[in-house]
Amino acid sequence: MDPAPYIALAVLTLGLVAANSFWPSRRRRVERALVARPRALVHDAHGTTRLTGRVRRIGELLCAPLSGRPCVAYEVVVQELGRSSGPGVPAWRSVERSDAHPFLVADESGEARIDTSGPYLMSLSYDHSGNTGGFDKFPDKHPALATFLLSLAVVPTNWLGRWRRFRYAEGVLEDGELVSVSADSVLEVDPMGERADLRSPPRRLVLRGTEARPLLISDAREVQGSGS
Repeated sequence: MDPAPYIALAVLTLGLVAANSFWPSRRRRVERALVARPRALVHDAHGTTRLTGRVRRIGELLCAPLSGRPCVAYEVVVQELGRSSGPGVPAWRSVERSDAHPFLVADESGEARIDTSGPYLMSLSYDHSGNTGGFDKFPDKHPALATFLLSLAVVPTNWLGRWRRFRYAEGVLEDGELVSVSADSVLEVDPMGERADLRSPPRRLVLRGTEARPLLISDAREVQGSGS
C-alpha cells in the first residue's frame, strides 16, 4: 500500500487544525455570545434573536482574496514570524481582513435579510491555509498571498528576494452553506417580503448589528444553547 496519499492527507489535516487555532479566543467569544441569545425560526423571531439556516445570496458575490472563491463573506489572517519574545517562544505578528455582503438566511419558516452594513463579528472555519519559508522563491506557489500582502503595503520578501516566513488561512461563507446569525431584528418594508394582508405593505425580517450588540455570524455546524 502506497502511504503517500495518507501522509498528504495527514499533513493537510494538521495544517487546517493549525489554521483554525490562529484565533481560538475570538471563535469562542463569538460562539459563546451566539449561545447566550434565544434561538427562533424566522417566522416567530422578534427583538434580539438567533437564526440558523441556509445562506441565500443577494446580488453580487465577493471574491475571497487568497482562494478566489465566490462567497458572501470571508476572513483572512496572515501571520509573520518575527523576533522571539523569549527562548522557545515564537513571535507571530498578525494581519487580518474580513468582508461581508448582505445575504438572506432561509429556514423552514421563511427568509430573513442579514444586513452587514453595521458592526459585525464573524467566526468562520479556515479551510484554505499554507505557509512560506525563507528558501521559497517569490511568488512561486503563493501568488495570491503576494498580491494580498502588497495591497496592504506589507513587504513579503527578504533581502535575498525570497519569501519571508508567513503562515496564512482563509475561511469563506458560501451560498447555500449552513450559518447561524444573531442581532437585533426588525420588520422592514421589502418588495420581496410577505404581506400580512392585502392592505399591508410587504415586509421582511431584518437583522442588523449595532455598536452595543454587533451582528454575529458563525458557520459552525451546530451552535447549541438556549432555545436550540
